[in-house]
Amino acid sequence: MKESENAKAVARDVSENIRQGKKVILGKIAKKRGYADSTTKKPKLITSTKSYQKEIKPFVNQLEKESQRLLNAIKKKKLNKLQYEAAVRSLDILTKNVQLLSGKPTENVKNILTKEQVDEIILRRSKKDSPGRKV
Repeated sequence: MKESENAKAVARDVSENIRQGKKVILGKIAKKRGYADSTTKKPKLITSTKSYQKEIKPFVNQLEKESQRLLNAIKKKKLNKLQYEAAVRSLDILTKNVQLLSGKPTENVKNILTKEQVDEIILRRSKKDSPGRKV
């Protein structure tokens, strides 16, 4: 399968923006790299490609190493409150960047119930607890 040079270029731009502390707007980067408007509105179509993932992986690996280094520093050093808060905030940002860049979810959504599911649970429990129920 042919690698997408556009997807690789997007990955390079994303990592460069993060290195420079700039905001990453995938749609804008994708547009600059020649993607159609329909694709720029769905950046997942780019970030989920093998070309993008292969290009972004070394940068993600660097972020993961930095996250681990920061976590070890938090555990080992006696930090004052301000230093601790800054370290934790940095670790949080690194973690989210790793998750986003590698296509991982940034939140655990598998245990979220819909309103209909909650209503069904309530209905079942109310039937179970009703006094006229035969045992």
